[in-house]
Amino acid sequence: MAGAVAIWSSIAAFWVVEPVSYYPILGIPGTYLAFISGNISNLRLPASAVAQEAAGVEPGTPKGSIISTLGISTSILINVTFLTIGVFAGSAALESLPDIITNALDYILPALFGAIFANFAKDRPKIGVIALTISIIMTALMNRGYLSFLPGIPSYAVIIVSVFGTIFISKKLFEKGIIE
Repeated sequence: MAGAVAIWSSIAAFWVVEPVSYYPILGIPGTYLAFISGNISNLRLPASAVAQEAAGVEPGTPKGSIISTLGISTSILINVTFLTIGVFAGSAALESLPDIITNALDYILPALFGAIFANFAKDRPKIGVIALTISIIMTALMNRGYLSFLPGIPSYAVIIVSVFGTIFISKKLFEKGIIE
């Protein structure tokens, strides 16, 4: 909870500042489109500004708002088009790879988790042992069907319990002075 409060307090100003500062350039419909589609400061805002400049309209006017909306809409359409092409091209590329390579791709996420675990465990090996123990227990419970009451594949429960269980147990042991 303390971590969540720290993060929220550091970004809370942006929840107010961004909409207020972007609104004069984007207009009402542009603000809506930009916040729904994302990439505001590095994609939607420049598209809006360039569209208004190319059309020779002033930001903050009704005409500026319409041109802004057209610029943002165009950037969204182009973005979605290229993403769709990329997904289909990437899918085709993956299908053309040999089975040994596509089978190896199944290990990307475990390798990522392993690298993150190793990075933190080298500094605090006792916490690493706690995390490893909890994750082994949770994986065994999932593999034996004890988590089958959860919807879908319950690997998310293994991750959630492992992460928060490690945090909780480590915090308690830290408070008791057992680990540093």
